[in-house]
Amino acid sequence: MRILIVDQCSGSKDVPDSAPVFDAADIDEHGREGLLARDEVPAIPARRLYTGRQQKYIDSAVDRLRAAGDTVDRMYVSAGFGLVDERTELPPYNMTFADMSADEIDERATLLSIASDVREAVDTDPPYDVVVFALGNDYYRACDLQAVLDALPSETIAVVFNREDITADRANVVSIPARTTEAKEHGTIVVALKGSYLQNFARHRTEGAIVDEIGDVVEYCTTEPTTQTGFGEFD
Repeated sequence: MRILIVDQCSGSKDVPDSAPVFDAADIDEHGREGLLARDEVPAIPARRLYTGRQQKYIDSAVDRLRAAGDTVDRMYVSAGFGLVDERTELPPYNMTFADMSADEIDERATLLSIASDVREAVDTDPPYDVVVFALGNDYYRACDLQAVLDALPSETIAVVFNREDITADRANVVSIPARTTEAKEHGTIVVALKGSYLQNFARHRTEGAIVDEIGDVVEYCTTEPTTQTGFGEFD
């Protein structure tokens, strides 16, 4: 299977104690390459930089899916740098959309071309089999999720979370609840639940589960496989 996971940046980041940490003014004045050109600034791949609970769970899921033979692309919506690949090197920075008003999110998303970049990422030839948008409300706003789903190929199954309002008339899009009730049912916390769902999905794929229809994706995300031997929190 070809899978795209669109994750988000996290407030928790792996930054060396001695490294400078940049804000929006620094980023917008000098850009990613300009900041990385400074001797004292480490170049940290996005996957290693973001260390939130969700991001670590998805790290585990991505590794397990790849080990099972799936082709997995991983991208992040970054409030600092827009849509970035997991291998993109970034300087340390301190920004998230959670700290912004709706107008500020819209302005920054436009500046960084986030919506158009996400639309381009999902509309590939050949199309992805599954695209998962593991995002919170502020990041869905930055992506202009409705326009992104309009650009999604009809052959692609898309998974979003807590967005039942825009999925009702889309046969290839499903919204999986990921709120406090579901977190308690799955023995985790809300900020980790989307990552936990993806770990479940990866474990099913490791056991040879096949995705024939959209309901299979929902089942594999929301249930644990029967065999759990050797599965650790971030395995």
